[in-house]
Amino acid sequence: MRGPSTTAKIEQLLAIVPWVVERGGAKVADIAERFGMPPEAVYELLHAAMCYEVVGAGAYQNLGFVVFGDSDSDAGDAWVHVEPGAMLDRPLDLSARQAFGILVAGQSALALRGADRSGALATALDKLGRAYGERIRVSVDLPLPRSLPTLQAARDARTTVRIHYYTPSTDEVSVRRVDPLEVSLHDGHWYLRGWCHLRADMRSFRVDRIEECIDTGEPHDSAARAREMRSVTPAEFDETTDVVLSIPRSDLWRIEAFASRDVVPDGDRCVATYALSSPWVLSQMLLRLGADTRIVNAAELPPELAEAGKSTAAAILELYEN
Repeated sequence: MRGPSTTAKIEQLLAIVPWVVERGGAKVADIAERFGMPPEAVYELLHAAMCYEVVGAGAYQNLGFVVFGDSDSDAGDAWVHVEPGAMLDRPLDLSARQAFGILVAGQSALALRGADRSGALATALDKLGRAYGERIRVSVDLPLPRSLPTLQAARDARTTVRIHYYTPSTDEVSVRRVDPLEVSLHDGHWYLRGWCHLRADMRSFRVDRIEECIDTGEPHDSAARAREMRSVTPAEFDETTDVVLSIPRSDLWRIEAFASRDVVPDGDRCVATYALSSPWVLSQMLLRLGADTRIVNAAELPPELAEAGKSTAAAILELYEN
């Protein structure tokens, strides 16, 4: 059985040390009771911490832990003393990155069972946050879809584009001519909304699913069609059949990659409707969900989808039997 990770051990130390310092020392048994840990685990953690070296602090500088006692007799009776050395008495000049790391680790430590949320650690983190709050910023660089610049330029120029669009629910690529009317970022994904010549209707497309995009240079009049933007059908729903699945609520997260038409709570389950046309995609969904998922409208499905559901159910049962 694997023990706690190094990150978890550091978080435990960050919570334990201020508590011990405030009391001028403590028994391992008291620490164990406070933080909900076995005495042996506390002893092992702190005994190992005696050897932790502080990088850049100079020779023979460690964290200042001293554990008096032998685990062979009774780890709970061992006495823990934390001696702040000279390295902790001098002011620290932290960079914004170092301050951010301390804030994240400290907040994780305060979330542990037994942590004193009004003690020295909480006070120090509050001061650190106020001192560096204006200097610490978190930014995430998301890779932009390669078709995005072409789509934005075509939207601004009011020209038609030709796209090769991959639809996960059908596992197929369709070629379409689209008049871009809007390109926007929503929930971490870029979307194209525009008039689809193939369907003669408004459609929305996830830009990262566009495999190829060419600006034809052909002008279009988007003024009249822009008013129809209030109701836009995702391109994933084209040429599909509604497959209704009864799924345990705990398993809904498994199929977020597939666009659903509707999800209705039903006790400890949910009834979800998915627009599908590919038997392979349906088989993969059912395999991912397992034996607790049922097809509600199996009798109404086209033969290829119904057969995929039956063969997948048989495969799942065979796996569980084995």
